[in-house]
Amino acid sequence: MMLYLQGKGCHNINVVTPTHYSPHIVLALDQAAAKGLRLPLVYNTCGWERLEILKKLDGIVDIYLPDMKYADGKMALKYSSLAPPDMKRSRPDVAERYSSSETYPELNRMSLLEMHRQVGVAKPGRDGLVRKGLMIRHLVMPNRVSGAKEVVKWIAGNLPKDTYLNIMSQYRPEYRASRYPKISRRITRAEYAEVVRAAKAAGLTNLDIQGQRRL
Repeated sequence: MMLYLQGKGCHNINVVTPTHYSPHIVLALDQAAAKGLRLPLVYNTCGWERLEILKKLDGIVDIYLPDMKYADGKMALKYSSLAPPDMKRSRPDVAERYSSSETYPELNRMSLLEMHRQVGVAKPGRDGLVRKGLMIRHLVMPNRVSGAKEVVKWIAGNLPKDTYLNIMSQYRPEYRASRYPKISRRITRAEYAEVVRAAKAAGLTNLDIQGQRRL
């Protein structure tokens, strides 16, 4: 399939939420490369990764595309369940460790630092296409639930100022969002603009601002 997509003119191979399939992906890449695959590999992930896995991907992944969802672990624990139900039943000790309110921000930040170490800053070529680098996404949520201002502050303080950051505006309440008043509505223009201003004030220079080009 990778070779087929290359033949059709695709610009990259984008593997989404791939970590639990990483051994199979690496094997397939090895076989495809032997047959002429030359496209960059995009590792499209939620950003909640284990360093030992990321280090095994050093030199294999060209573009890391992680989310940086929350600055506050308590918000991550409340709105994005971390340990799956089957783990809670079969391995309560592991589930407890991975359900800590500190787990998401800690692992997410360590992951992003390792990703940057491997691939550096994402910069487009003359044709406008990025072929290597770290590209971070942050979804702005209503009532500052995601801690967006803290997110951009951390990026500016720990990564180069020209790190690519996509500030996403498309949050929409689905499924059980109605049970949680703080996330039961879309974000406002003012909430989005606040994050854009914070990112610029922090000195970030490579911002992808969705639908708000004049901010």
